[in-house]
This record gives sequence, C-alpha cells and structure tokens, in this order.
Amino acid sequence: MRTHVERACERVDREREAVEAKREAYGRFRTRLGSISPRTGSEAPGETLVSPAGGTVSRPIREAFAGTVGPVCENRAHEELLVAELGEDIAHALTTGGATPGLRRAVRAETDRRRAELAAMDRALEAEADSLSGADAIIEPIREWLLEGNETPLSAHGFEELRERHACLAAFRADCDSLVLDRQSHFGRTTGADGKAGVRHGDLCGYLYDGFPIDYPVLVTAVRLDELCGKAQRAVRDHLVRRV
Repeated sequence: MRTHVERACERVDREREAVEAKREAYGRFRTRLGSISPRTGSEAPGETLVSPAGGTVSRPIREAFAGTVGPVCENRAHEELLVAELGEDIAHALTTGGATPGLRRAVRAETDRRRAELAAMDRALEAEADSLSGADAIIEPIREWLLEGNETPLSAHGFEELRERHACLAAFRADCDSLVLDRQSHFGRTTGADGKAGVRHGDLCGYLYDGFPIDYPVLVTAVRLDELCGKAQRAVRDHLVRRV
C-alpha cells in the first residue's frame, strides 16, 4: 500500500512534467513572437494597447499562442485561456484590436514574466521533491522496523535486546521530531528564479496536496510514526521494569 508521502512524490513528479511542458511551450511562443512581422509605423505617445484596426492584425499572435501554449493548458475556450495566462487587458487587446507596437511589447513582457514564474515554480518543485525524498529516507526505515518488530512478541526478547529496542525507538522519535521541524521550516522558505519571481513553499504545498486525504502528508506521517514509536516504547519499558 502506498503511503501519503509516496503519493505526494507522485503528485510532485506529475506537476514537474506539466510545468516543464508549459515552460517549453512559452519558449516556443516567445520565438514565434520574434518571427511575426511588426506593424509598420511608430507608436504615438500615450497609445493604448488597442488600435481601431480590428482583431485581424493581431491574429498571428493569437494563432501563435493557440499553437504553442494552448495545447499544454487545461481545456478551456481560447479567450478564457488568454485571460488566464496573459491577463485580461492583453487578452482583450488581442481579441478586439490590432497588433500595435505597445501591444506587442506588452505580450513579450508578459510572456517573459510567465516564463520567470514557471522557472521559479520548477525550482520550487525540485526543492519539494528533495524535501520529500529526505523525508521518505527517514520514514521508511521506521515503518519497516515497526512492521518487523510486531512479528515477534516482546516476551521472546532478552533483557539486553529490549534495552536496544527501547534505545532504537527513542532514536526514531528524535528523527520524527527533527523531520517535523525541518518540514515546518521548509514551508516558510521561498524559491525564486534570477530574482524575477518567487514561490513560497507553504503556498505551493497547499496547492499541490489539495484533494489529498490529509493536507500535510509528511507532517501527519511523522507525527503518526512518533505516536506509534511512543506506544511501542512504553510497551518495551513495561517489560523491562517487570524483569528488573
């Protein structure tokens, strides 16, 4: 049976694949933007994103977006996707106005901003994957030890064996405490990309594990293991006391 932490690792892996696909798509879109011929003429001072030329002039930009970013995003209407990815102002300008120099610059700037956000997300997901891997390296040996330990009754162990079990359980509980502290510290960190964007890990985890049976897979697992180790430790202590 998969643990909560294993399911969290799988969720992070899927999200990393999705983010990488979108990063590549935005890279292709940025390249396509550079190959679209600009509108002739200069931009007048104070010109807005929308020109009275109609949406036909900006159609190559919309088509470039639909052919690159569109396929890697959730299934929604093209106009809705433009709003979600590039913002309401740019989406409105692309669907109602011509490709003015101001609009072209705005699209490029927003595209670069989205690429920076995705780069930060990728690094944050990498950090989350490393955190989960470290947590799993602590959790799995404890789980395996507890499962194996329940196969033999405590009455079958000698006094020294019981002392060793008690000390081992104490070490496991210390590991669980350290894991909880490390994980809580992880939530407060922010990962960025070249100083242009940042992702707070606490917010990322809230998004990643939405819909999970528990909100904090590592914390809940560590606390539960600590409780099980504490219960096992008390049982071992009872046997030691009776044999003194």
